[in-house]
Amino acid sequence: MANCISNLNSLYIFVILVLFIELQSTQVGATCSKIMGRCSSQDCAAQCRNYPGTDGGSYYCNYFGFCTCVFDKAPPKVDGERPCNMVLQLCDATCDSNCCKSKCATINKNYVNPTGDCIQTFGYPYCICSYDE
Repeated sequence: MANCISNLNSLYIFVILVLFIELQSTQVGATCSKIMGRCSSQDCAAQCRNYPGTDGGSYYCNYFGFCTCVFDKAPPKVDGERPCNMVLQLCDATCDSNCCKSKCATINKNYVNPTGDCIQTFGYPYCICSYDE
């Protein structure tokens, strides 16, 4: 009997944890991220904080070394480019342009009109997703 109660408590904790993670990912998915260049060549925090048309944003340097700003709402479009983008991975034999397009199309249900392509930048082909907020 005690073992059944312990298992039931574990199940409740697991369900609560799954719901918490789902809520967190939904909130994060509603933001707009924008690649600003290499972290090593700029003050990423200042770049994001002072980006025109926004109230500032948080930032992170991803494992590819890109400075990525995260805004509560999309910045204004500049020269017709999509306001939000992110680097997913390197494009290679295991994930080509079609794979990149497919991954970007399904990465987050909150992104509007997501598209992806392999783009050569900083010497490597990266799968870059662009989307509207």
